[in-house]
Amino acid sequence: MELEWQQIEYFIAVAKMQHMTNAASRLSVTQPALSRSIAALEKEVGVELFERRGRNLALNRYGQLFLERAQNALMEIEKAKQEIANQINPWSGVLSLCFPHILGAELFPTMLGAFRERYADIRFELNQCSLAELNVRILNNDCDFGITTRESVNDEFQWQLIGKSALYLAVPLHHPWADKKSIRLEELGGQAYIGLKPSCALSYTVEELLAGAGVEPNTLYRADELDMVAGLVSAGFGVSLLPKTLGVGNYPMAWVQLNDPASQLTVGLVWKKNRQLTPVCEVFLDFIRERYRSGTAE
Repeated sequence: MELEWQQIEYFIAVAKMQHMTNAASRLSVTQPALSRSIAALEKEVGVELFERRGRNLALNRYGQLFLERAQNALMEIEKAKQEIANQINPWSGVLSLCFPHILGAELFPTMLGAFRERYADIRFELNQCSLAELNVRILNNDCDFGITTRESVNDEFQWQLIGKSALYLAVPLHHPWADKKSIRLEELGGQAYIGLKPSCALSYTVEELLAGAGVEPNTLYRADELDMVAGLVSAGFGVSLLPKTLGVGNYPMAWVQLNDPASQLTVGLVWKKNRQLTPVCEVFLDFIRERYRSGTAE
């Protein structure tokens, strides 16, 4: 038999009142039901907890020990309930967000700054992580929301567009294409190319674009992050499809516009499908949907 929380509450009431009938009246249960609960508790812990003195009860030394622990446990449960209530409060709760390195660098300051102007008492827990970690954290309910691309998540997630960034072909300064004004994706076939590992959300977007155009470049290296790709491109190892994000644009490279209008990095808010969102999560999601109705800030 497993210990039940109701047994603990009943035990504390009897210990305080030292009378089974009076405690039953206070708890709104029958005296026989309360007696059975206390007997079951004593059987579970393996020892009697009360000394019977006629109609009155007094805790023995085992009962005193158990009462101290039981009251502490009750206090901890109440504290946890209060902390949870505080965190999900729609006006002063806590939101947990996770994001890959590059995707969060430009979006978060503007997005969160605008949100805090309206909801100053809501706090954020920000977690920078890999794409795989982001997916696991959201599916395990360790994070409320993530920031990633649509192509990098499956049907276990919901996704809300936040913004779009144009993709360019980044080429070394001495490359024959460095002076080109624009280029088609089809021209990348067989070109020395610097790609991204699946740990980067952008890799899924780029792979889908190249597959759609029927292009298979000569991928020499795959890197974990955009700044490593930019470094290899600027050093002359190959070309790559990149957005002009913070940090990446500082490398000495030429940026060639792509003729394909679908060549965009789409970034959005992601959360677990069918999860019951807390009130504070609903407030944040409503804000995102209102502010980024068309994929740009209103």
